[in-house]
Amino acid sequence: MPDELPIVHDKDISELGATLSDYRPSWDEYFMLLAKLAATRSTCYSRPVGAVIVRDRRVLATGYNGAAPGAWHCTDKRQCFWRQPENQAPGIEPRELSRAIHAEMNAMAHAARKGIVIEGGAIYCTLSPCMNCFKVLVSAGIKKIFFEHIYDFNNNGGDKFLLDFYKQYSSEIEVRQLIIRPQTLEIAVKFLTGPTSERRHDNY
Repeated sequence: MPDELPIVHDKDISELGATLSDYRPSWDEYFMLLAKLAATRSTCYSRPVGAVIVRDRRVLATGYNGAAPGAWHCTDKRQCFWRQPENQAPGIEPRELSRAIHAEMNAMAHAARKGIVIEGGAIYCTLSPCMNCFKVLVSAGIKKIFFEHIYDFNNNGGDKFLLDFYKQYSSEIEVRQLIIRPQTLEIAVKFLTGPTSERRHDNY
């Protein structure tokens, strides 16, 4: 990961204690965990992506990537539509024929349909936004983007190109990579793999 953009690391904490009472994720980690959960609903055969739009520490909308509502899912057919030779068209970049609506776009579309104002908010994405999503996020008034994984859309410097593209809009929007701490992942696994609401302590 290039050094141009800051990476979010919360201050070090002591070892996770004997009970879950000893530790809580940061707000940023909390929202990124929600984005990771949203990605479990993805129907894109290429890669799962989740997004959460937040303002004032409240979730406004969530999204994941996949076909438009009511359409068949690429995961159902176990194939990436635009990568099939029969689905490509001369003169059109194959990726432009993708059936998937990106997670960020779906989150913004959900907010628009419900009349939810996202201006001034932040978005947490499991994948850094493509150029189209990024431009719409800027236009929608999103002020911060947190992403987990850089969008390595090719093997020829695509990730570096995206980071340079983001910097054109640095006066309008802040972009950061968010690294979830191992302790946070450990506590999330404990909550997800067992009954979430068992007692923390005996007799409480």
